Amino acid sequence: MKRYCLLLLVPILLGCSVSTGRDAYERALAYVEQGDAPQALACLKEAARKATHDSLRVMVYNEMGSLLFNEGLQEQALDAYLMAYQANCRLSDTIGMAYNQADIANVYRTREADDSCVYYFDLAVKLARSQGDSLLVTDIQNQLAGYYLWHEDYGKARPLLFTGLRDSIAGGLCFMLADLYHHTGPQDSARYYCQLLLKEEDTGLRQMAHKWLAEILLAEGHTADAAQHLEQYELLTDSLMQETDTEALHRVSALYDYSQRERENARLQRRVIVTAAVAAVLLMLLLAVLLYFSRRRLQYRMKLQQLEHLLTDYRKDYTKTAERQQQILTETPICQRINRLLGDSRHPSMTDEDWYILEDTFMKVQPSFLNRLREFHRFSSHELHICMLLRLRLQPAAIGQLTAHSKQSISSTRSRLFEKVFGQKGTPAQWDEFILSL
Repeated sequence: MKRYCLLLLVPILLGCSVSTGRDAYERALAYVEQGDAPQALACLKEAARKATHDSLRVMVYNEMGSLLFNEGLQEQALDAYLMAYQANCRLSDTIGMAYNQADIANVYRTREADDSCVYYFDLAVKLARSQGDSLLVTDIQNQLAGYYLWHEDYGKARPLLFTGLRDSIAGGLCFMLADLYHHTGPQDSARYYCQLLLKEEDTGLRQMAHKWLAEILLAEGHTADAAQHLEQYELLTDSLMQETDTEALHRVSALYDYSQRERENARLQRRVIVTAAVAAVLLMLLLAVLLYFSRRRLQYRMKLQQLEHLLTDYRKDYTKTAERQQQILTETPICQRINRLLGDSRHPSMTDEDWYILEDTFMKVQPSFLNRLREFHRFSSHELHICMLLRLRLQPAAIGQLTAHSKQSISSTRSRLFEKVFGQKGTPAQWDEFILSL
């Protein structure tokens, strides 16, 4: 009798230790959290075998599809999403079916199967509309718009992006709007969404925002601001390269650890084969990363060279313009009068009317000079007179004659002006250099 009772207890005890499909699914989620893709996939396969109802199968195959898709295994990911879709069909879950169709479309998108991609996105939209789920319709249309933007088909992307546009714009949608406006206009809207992208945590979004802002500013002639965005773009590009390298190494490490556990369970069988396979995977990944980023770096250098050529041309044009303005200025009546005053043996100085005419001449010929100068400091009449004469490239002795001051007084005033504007001591020559740079 006791022996019979013990035999009855054995199945119960064994049942307590047997893992269910739900347990395997929970373990898989834990491995996904740890970044251990191989172990997570093994648990998901176990959960799929042990699942007893379709609601669990939907969760398992959806998770399996996402995992395989992120690992670059599109063919296997497609099979997993199809299994999830079949389970949702049996459950009559139309919303779940719409999500699966969108996932399948994204798989075809990565495989560059354009017709299949658009076909499944359209099916997903129809299923979402049949349930009156406007938010899901908008999300799927935004994914389809991203596909068209990738292929630079902005005409088809625009109506999809602006259908059901929400007040709160996520980073991905903000990126697509910035891309659309940057290539189709207006550029003010492109600049607005690029500024929003700069606040995102995602490095890739901020990288592209800096690139587009640099192109916009360069087209508008703001080369200094464009150069700052290009510098940030380069820094973020290097950061993305490091992140990609780290992610690749983590994946290789996970594969290696998983293989180690498998070899231990098989009592160290076929060690040489597995080690060679891991080494081959590592070498292929590293070569792929090196080739990819070498190509990206070359493209960036070519773009940078083009920008440098544009900047050089701009500087040449600016120099020619400044020289023409200076020549026009020296040929004005007031400048000719200044030359006569300097050639007079009596060493006369300029009158109040002369100063008025000189300032009026500057406002007509070089208005930006006085406007920029007044932005830095509120100058007295005497200080402004010295600055205008310096702009005419007159020597301190000549300036002293025209202002009825000594040469030493003029030099002292120039040093004092530099200290007032820049908050630190400087030489008269430094002030002269600043005046000529405006």
